Amino acid sequence: MRFTGILLIFLALGSTGYAQKLWTLEDCIEYAMENNIQLKRQRLVSETARNNYNHSRINILPSLVGFANHDFNSGRALNYDTYQWENREFQQGNLGLESRLNIFSGFQNHNSIQQQRFMLLATLEEVERTMNDISLNISAAYFQILLNMELLEIAENQLEVSTLEVESAKINFNVGNISRGRLLEIESQMASDEYQVTLALNALSQSYLNLIQILQLDPGNDFRIVRPEIFEIRESVLLYPVSNIYDEAQVNLPQVRGAEYFLQSRERELSVIRGQHSPRLALRGLYYSRYSQLAVNPLNTADYPYTTQIKDNQYGQLGLSLTIPIFSGWNVRNRVSNAQISVMDARYQLDETRQNLYSEIHQMHNNATNAYTRHKSADKAVLYAQQTSEYAQEQFRLGLINFVDYQHAQTSLFRAQSNRAQAKYEYFLRSMILDFYLGEPLGLE
Repeated sequence: MRFTGILLIFLALGSTGYAQKLWTLEDCIEYAMENNIQLKRQRLVSETARNNYNHSRINILPSLVGFANHDFNSGRALNYDTYQWENREFQQGNLGLESRLNIFSGFQNHNSIQQQRFMLLATLEEVERTMNDISLNISAAYFQILLNMELLEIAENQLEVSTLEVESAKINFNVGNISRGRLLEIESQMASDEYQVTLALNALSQSYLNLIQILQLDPGNDFRIVRPEIFEIRESVLLYPVSNIYDEAQVNLPQVRGAEYFLQSRERELSVIRGQHSPRLALRGLYYSRYSQLAVNPLNTADYPYTTQIKDNQYGQLGLSLTIPIFSGWNVRNRVSNAQISVMDARYQLDETRQNLYSEIHQMHNNATNAYTRHKSADKAVLYAQQTSEYAQEQFRLGLINFVDYQHAQTSLFRAQSNRAQAKYEYFLRSMILDFYLGEPLGLE
């Protein structure tokens, strides 16, 4: 009867889709890294930041604008060839190229490039943080399934024992060795154990559904995970002080790096806004030419085609322009003040991120330590409970103890085994996360 419930769940989930594959923790994480919608959206945010960064770099190049105009004039209009007003119908036009190069503007372009670069780095760290969060959620769900598998196994073992007790009791009842009341008591214990198996089945089914939803798979498909070999309880990770794990985590995890990049981006944004107080020096180049239907050929010939006019009327200009901000209604000053507030907020955010990370590691280390000590205690409790259960079972068969004492011994064994399993898998999960903080990849291999 062991694992019968697990098989029933697999049959209920379906027989298509993922039926041929057993998913390891590494498989689950790899699938989520490729298909998770939240992660895909965060990557799009980083692509937008990359586009902004590339645009800020290209923005330092000189601009180049081409223009052309062709006018049909009727009535009184200005003849640009003679700069006189003409009251007649004629055509004229102009064309050219204009380029501008920003030479100095308070280092706004340079600071803007750095601002967008740090923002890009911050968004990339946010992508990595999202990946880590998803991986940790998958790991927690995966370990919950493993725990519920073991709890189901414990419940089924208990039911197997009570079933054998019922079969033996029926034989003894038929030959008159025990009363009907005792048989009913033993059957009631079996019914109670069947109920525990049902609860364990439901818990396992729900934990599978939770993992399927995290992976964003179709719940109608058959999904099974690999049950790894027996884990070895090691306390090596607990030997690391919390401060050492925190120092390593600051290097290995993206939270602090992302907050630092965000602060640097805000500082560069402040520099960009401050640069608006500075004078601006720009270089301007212009190529220009014109033509007109009323133009007179300087060679006194009647024919004066547009192409010849464009060649004769070429004009070039190269100049510098200086702009000095004097007063803008305190607009720049207000923007500087708001940018300074943003910088302060980013600093607080960095401090808060560091504090949260330290608290998270401290809590994780404390939980792992507690789970380790609970598992050691639960090991002893299971040993004593097994001996007590075997003794009570023998005494009950001989009629030396009542059903209440026998049931209490069986319940104590079930509780001790469940407590040990919970402590074991909690420690495995917590210690794996602490190893992840130290730079180890998530996984059971």
